[in-house]
Amino acid sequence: MLCRPFVMAFILLTPISGQAENKYLVDHIDSIKVSHTLSLSLLVRQSVEKYPDYQLLIAMQEESDALHQRGNQWLAGGAQVYVDYRDDFAGSGTGAYEVDAGVSVALWKWGQRSTGQELAHYSEQQLAAKDQFIHLEVAGLIRHALWDIKMAQQQLLFAQAQFMFSEQLWATVKRRVDLGDLARTDLLLVQSDMLQKKSKLIQAEAKVMHARKAYFYLTQSDVMPEHIEETLSELEEITNEHPALLMINALILQKKSKIKWVKAKGTGQPSFSIGGNTERGARGEDTIDSITFGVSVPFGGGAYTAPNVAAANSEYVAAEVERSHLHRELSLELHEAEHDLEIEQASFELAKKMESNAQEYIKMASLSFDAGEINLMDYLKIQSRSQLAISQLAESKLKLQRNIALYNQAVGVLP
Repeated sequence: MLCRPFVMAFILLTPISGQAENKYLVDHIDSIKVSHTLSLSLLVRQSVEKYPDYQLLIAMQEESDALHQRGNQWLAGGAQVYVDYRDDFAGSGTGAYEVDAGVSVALWKWGQRSTGQELAHYSEQQLAAKDQFIHLEVAGLIRHALWDIKMAQQQLLFAQAQFMFSEQLWATVKRRVDLGDLARTDLLLVQSDMLQKKSKLIQAEAKVMHARKAYFYLTQSDVMPEHIEETLSELEEITNEHPALLMINALILQKKSKIKWVKAKGTGQPSFSIGGNTERGARGEDTIDSITFGVSVPFGGGAYTAPNVAAANSEYVAAEVERSHLHRELSLELHEAEHDLEIEQASFELAKKMESNAQEYIKMASLSFDAGEINLMDYLKIQSRSQLAISQLAESKLKLQRNIALYNQAVGVLP
């Protein structure tokens, strides 16, 4: 008897098991384990720490801490110790001298300290937004990687089913050729079809291994979640809570605050100094000691600060422009994700009807071939089209779930 269609449907819908791992035609196997306890959200969190961009968070945290530390200081800069010594001309012999010594500290300008604290606050906001954005970025890569594995596995199941069917058909045709019911050319035809199916099976195996290796390099793990299906988000548009917009908005606030900081800093800091003076008019006279106070206030110099202000403003405008481009890109990605999801929903309904027809068609074709009512070539064409329809239903189901995940990615929803 020939391989019946209900057997093929069972094969196409059965996941690859550990036992199937030992049945590959090619020796190169990249193993992967399926965990019942590993969730998609946990996988994302674990992978973020291994993702190269995570080092940016560490550097940004250090910068944020440094800005907070500066803004919390009571002084605007480090203290300076100064010593000024004056003596009479060499050879004069009067023995006169004067020494000034003291400490000078930098002072905040009016509102400058609060501006520095504001800059530190926005830097912290940007850090939090960047963290969410990296999580979303990694989630998108993982979503693609996992569904690539699922799709490759499904294609492998289809290739395995086709090859098994072709092997069984070859055995049946060989027996009938030996009995004289069929010509030897039919056996060669089936053998060629079997070799073609074997070649496709090898390629399908390679695709699975490539998908697994890509997942490993991304996550640095050979364990994947058992369940990766997601619930469709209720969001229908790009909101300001999207991690990418949160990040660019935090950056804009930081750049705007930096302009205020550059203006407040100006050409320098005011300073206050306190010290002492010791002087003697001539050798043998008593020294005179006194205490000194000093205040230094910079003024003018707008032409020298203008380039720094202009550079800070240029960064601010560039961030504003980037936000406009980003919002357009995100809206386009959402539109495409929504469209792809609608198309796949419609395709899934068609695939169910086509699969049902294919099951009946291949049953009738199998009976007709056994009865000698159709030739081998026609039978091969029928079974090939029917197998493809059965496989397309399974693939369409996976694509539908995948497109739900990609829609969630487009609206900025983490697993």
